[in-house]
Amino acid sequence: MATLQTIRDRGGLLVSIVIGVSLLAFIVGDALSSGSQILGNEKNQIGQIAGEDISIMDYQNEVAKNEELVKMMNGLSALNEEQQTMLRNNTWQKMIMEKLLNQEYEALGLTVANEELYDILLGENISPFIRQQFTDPNTGVMDIDRARMTIRNIIETPGYSRDKAVWLNMEKEAGENRKSEKYNALLAKSLFTTDVQAEENVAGNATKTDISYIVKNYSTIDDSTIQVSNSEIKDYYNKYQQRFTQTEARRIAYVNFDIEPSGEDFTETKAAVEELVEEFTEASDPIDFVNLTSDQKADQNYYKKSEIANDSLADFLFSHQSGVFGPYMENNAYKISRIAQTRMLPDSVRARHILIAPQNNNYPEALKVADSLANLLRKGANFEQIARENSADQNSAINGGDLGWFDQKTMVQPFSDTVFFAQKNEIKVVLTQFGAHVVQVTDRAKPVEKIQIATIEKEIIPSTKTTNAIYNNARTFASNIASPDDFNKQVEESNLIKRLATVDKNEKTIAGMTNARDMIRQIYLTEEPGMVYTKDGSIIFENGNTYTVAILTEIDEEGISPLSKVAGRIKQILIQKKKAELLEKELNAAKSSSESLLSIAQKTGTEVKEANDISFNTFQIPGAGIEPKVIAAAVTLPEGEISAPIAGNQGVYLVVVNSISSDEITPEMLMQAKNAMQQANNYRSNYQALQAILKNGAVKDQRYKFY
Repeated sequence: MATLQTIRDRGGLLVSIVIGVSLLAFIVGDALSSGSQILGNEKNQIGQIAGEDISIMDYQNEVAKNEELVKMMNGLSALNEEQQTMLRNNTWQKMIMEKLLNQEYEALGLTVANEELYDILLGENISPFIRQQFTDPNTGVMDIDRARMTIRNIIETPGYSRDKAVWLNMEKEAGENRKSEKYNALLAKSLFTTDVQAEENVAGNATKTDISYIVKNYSTIDDSTIQVSNSEIKDYYNKYQQRFTQTEARRIAYVNFDIEPSGEDFTETKAAVEELVEEFTEASDPIDFVNLTSDQKADQNYYKKSEIANDSLADFLFSHQSGVFGPYMENNAYKISRIAQTRMLPDSVRARHILIAPQNNNYPEALKVADSLANLLRKGANFEQIARENSADQNSAINGGDLGWFDQKTMVQPFSDTVFFAQKNEIKVVLTQFGAHVVQVTDRAKPVEKIQIATIEKEIIPSTKTTNAIYNNARTFASNIASPDDFNKQVEESNLIKRLATVDKNEKTIAGMTNARDMIRQIYLTEEPGMVYTKDGSIIFENGNTYTVAILTEIDEEGISPLSKVAGRIKQILIQKKKAELLEKELNAAKSSSESLLSIAQKTGTEVKEANDISFNTFQIPGAGIEPKVIAAAVTLPEGEISAPIAGNQGVYLVVVNSISSDEITPEMLMQAKNAMQQANNYRSNYQALQAILKNGAVKDQRYKFY
């Protein structure tokens, strides 16, 4: 069906609808790490949302449904690992948002009537996405009758179809989006910015002060001179422990045994390449010989001398010597090279094309259409007109198919070969992964000598012997470990590098490993500090090109950090607080016997500094940095009065206001301020409401046990 194919072609937009991640889904990240240990009899539960257990089966069903839709929308037969991971995460986020927000909608009585839904889908206020699918790009007019007929046919078709699944999903998303709009509007109406608030805001920002100040930095007092007792640290922790929260995490120490080629592997690889030299020299078709013997397929491109990075190779080839160059080592491989062909070719060409994209992957049909158009063009038809009317490449079609100038490596191989070997103005047809192209070279640069290089390469990889030796080293290391102390001792005795990492349960990578997902899963299945074992009971993890031995050193549960972890931070806070008290006493003493800021500065060994145009909008003070307390004092002090000592971020300040000025306040300024404040309130209300919903949503994410 043409319309649904159009939807497929614009699948990038639809993916976001299919997955259904709202604009506010970015705040779900905190919830995704909020899981706790589940009981052994809950093995089939992947998590919990709003007090409701989510089974692995229900979750997988949602993932499978979304996967099918994504594949169909993007013309994919399968998703790669990265796409699958993204899909699973988006599905989980969607499930969270739907369940938590639907609870809110139900409590508030928010619904979408059938009449509303029809209005969004096919009525007078059609969704922009649906409108796009049925709008003529030339006129910008939507064909509402065609839309209604198409959708009706989809729905009334008996049984299951992918088209019907897409439409039903769009219908569901439209309803959810409308409820979200109502919810956000309700939140927005709950906050109102008054004229008085706007006036205060404008007046505060319109008033500017010029100040002088001095600062006695905390660094003038050595930390070692300040005594902080354990009881003071404990009292501070008990009073302010809510400031010291932590997310769930696990800390590990680990050692990597890199699986790298040995000297013997280098020697054997070079010898294997040398054995091919004679046969390669005599090969009648060097490109074919490369494809049969090399680790990499032959490069079909042609190069001029300046384009070859290896100067020695370039000199050899362009001297037209017979035989083979090498072996030489490049990019962790031994190589031998020879000339395959020499041709006179332009550096660049200018061409135009008409792309016939295959419908439902029917490339033969696309090629048939392209051949028909090519015949018309050879008989004198207008290329530009046919390109505008028929080409699937809209970027070039608008210019009559013109692609501009490009070199040989710009386009995909079949296309590039066709245009660079074609004569000027010759009409050609070529098939690529994008479809069938009708191409015509409109101009060519001056031809130069270029060489097609045939290169056999053998990657230097660890042999089985080498790999086994490295594994045995890892096993010997691991066999002597029974405790964290043993781990540290073995690291030291073996002269190895101990690495440390803090690991989130949903991460996929750890420094020094190409794929650590299995290891991270086992780290979180380890219930107490100690050695981390594979699911098969081994102590050695294979992660790409490394063998890894790891020990779980610490478990951070979500919640308040224990005193032992934050005692150092608290001590520094208390040290600075005590320094502030001492510096305040010093400044007050100097102030009591002085009449000016300059006199105080001379007595305290400080320097008077200036800062102008300070207002409530000022972010930082020149020469002082970010000091909100100082800014607050500056805009509230009377002119000429020296402030009381102000404990800031860098030190303790004294401030005097030299002058105060105010800009004229206009009705336009008041209106702008009121609108800006209202918008800020609306955003804040939406954001904070969703944060509160997520915080109270009892979300437990146990997906790490399965993926």
